[in-house]
Amino acid sequence: MPQISLFRLFLIFLKIGTVSFGGYIALVAAVRKELCSKRNLLNDEQILDFTTLGNVLPGPLSTNVIAACGYAIRGMAGAIAGLLGVILPALILICVLSEAYFHYGASSVMIKIFQGFLPGVAAIIAATVWSLVRKNISNPLQVFIVLAAGTAIVLLKGFLITLFVIIISGVIGFFFFNKKTKNQNEKPHVPSPKSQVPFVSAISLFVIGLIIFIFHPASLLLQELRMLGLTFGSISVTLFGGGYVFISAIEKVVVGLHHWVSSKEFADGIAMGQITPGPVAITASFVGYKVAGIWGAIISALTIFIPPAFIMLLAQQFIDRIKGRPSVEAVFKGVRPAVIGMILVSVWVIGKSAPHDWQSAVIFITILILALWKNMDSAILIPIAGVMGYLLHFI
Repeated sequence: MPQISLFRLFLIFLKIGTVSFGGYIALVAAVRKELCSKRNLLNDEQILDFTTLGNVLPGPLSTNVIAACGYAIRGMAGAIAGLLGVILPALILICVLSEAYFHYGASSVMIKIFQGFLPGVAAIIAATVWSLVRKNISNPLQVFIVLAAGTAIVLLKGFLITLFVIIISGVIGFFFFNKKTKNQNEKPHVPSPKSQVPFVSAISLFVIGLIIFIFHPASLLLQELRMLGLTFGSISVTLFGGGYVFISAIEKVVVGLHHWVSSKEFADGIAMGQITPGPVAITASFVGYKVAGIWGAIISALTIFIPPAFIMLLAQQFIDRIKGRPSVEAVFKGVRPAVIGMILVSVWVIGKSAPHDWQSAVIFITILILALWKNMDSAILIPIAGVMGYLLHFI
């Protein structure tokens, strides 16, 4: 695996965070494009395995996968660089939009323009699915798992269904691919030698900072920041299913319990979270900005993303230790097609959010052709989709 500087890694994730509209799987697709196809820093199997793990752990899926990718490349420092790079563009933009919103109200024109990105995002994910299928699906059973997993997720919604699909796919892989894996006589997997000192040090500093944050004598601002941090931190480690699941849970707390924002303000905040690049759960920063300004937005972002990322890294270290065993590889060989099926479903999910008109269809087909035929970067495709959406809106 080629070595890369932390600053360069940060810039790569900063680029991903700037152009990855749609959150969730859109971010994962952009990560795969940058780190696997373009730079060969990771491979498809690692991305799919991280996505599998992120699906069964609490917290936003996209940032969990980002943390795992950064850690796989440059250890704890890489995980931090990845998270900061992806979150920063969305955090800055949501603060700017929040300031404009609370002073001047929502801009319907801006929201309509940004909605033009949605069919483009769906097309980019569809192209990613096609590439993953070509490289990772090699037999009819895996094709069946892709289709069955996607169908199950569409018809039966909820985290437990996701967990059920992953477990069933793993069992199928264990029984049908285990013998084949054993006969391949591959060298046993040896986890990359990462020192545990940075990881333990980061956790220690996090715990110390958390204790100071909670028990330090409080000004009014610090009291507000504490409440935001505790609220979004507890939400982040107790909810499963990604950013869209978080929306309903956040609404119950920030609107119904704390009354930080009204129902209309929260709905507008969701729209802003969806039209900004990066993870959808950045909506938490919209609420934080209303309560305590920029510091509130920062604390809300950190506490909604960082605690589950720590859990992800702990789980990843355990997986690294057992990975490479024939039985474990067989399980993953069954699970990976299921994850591809879940990614395929996200095309449908995002497509539902886009306007159902001929303009969206034209944008989707155009971006899909450019992604598959020209293999163009999402940093170029997303602006093209935005320009097309703006121009076609007037036809």
